[in-house]
Amino acid sequence: MKKIVGILLIFLLIIGIGFSQTKTPIKISAQKISYDFGKKVTRAEGNVTVIYKPGQDDETRITSTLIFYNQDTSIVEAPGKVSITQKDLSIVGEDLKVDLKKETVELKKNVNVVLQRKSGEKIEITKLFSQGIVYSLKNKTGSLTGSVRIEREDLMVTASNADFDTDKEIYTFLDNVKMLDSDKNEINCKKLVVYVKDKRVEAEGNIDTTFYVKE
Repeated sequence: MKKIVGILLIFLLIIGIGFSQTKTPIKISAQKISYDFGKKVTRAEGNVTVIYKPGQDDETRITSTLIFYNQDTSIVEAPGKVSITQKDLSIVGEDLKVDLKKETVELKKNVNVVLQRKSGEKIEITKLFSQGIVYSLKNKTGSLTGSVRIEREDLMVTASNADFDTDKEIYTFLDNVKMLDSDKNEINCKKLVVYVKDKRVEAEGNIDTTFYVKE
């Protein structure tokens, strides 16, 4: 009986979304779902998965143990640990807020971003770490705040803040920037732009460098 009720709740939720002003589909699955059709608020618990734009090229999956969805405001919130995936991009963090109308994602704690891109026959992995992130699902751009770090096979950079574009693979690091590449060359500066596709960087402001002569 509980299983039937759960299925009906999911069914009603999908039908309700279908009659809303937005034409973008959202699917929610969980162990338990409660739907306040007066307030248009859904509470999903246990192995929760929210799929935004299912089956489309820019499909986004959000997974957590507890998620709230407000259909009127198109806001998705999760108070605990959350995982977000889009094709070759994954974001893990805590305290999620997603505005589906603006297509923006905000995480406030312990952010870990992993981007995997094919370069020739090789898969290149870029890892980003920070305390907070704001990311545009539409534009593929975002900002990182607090103890920012990028790790790649060819370099590592730390900074206070950063802006990034995952499509162009351009990363702009700001304030207290320190870079170390695979040859142990060092750059300290106020601003550093990393062009991953071109394999180059540009530094500005109070630059201090150390380069090593190959023997």
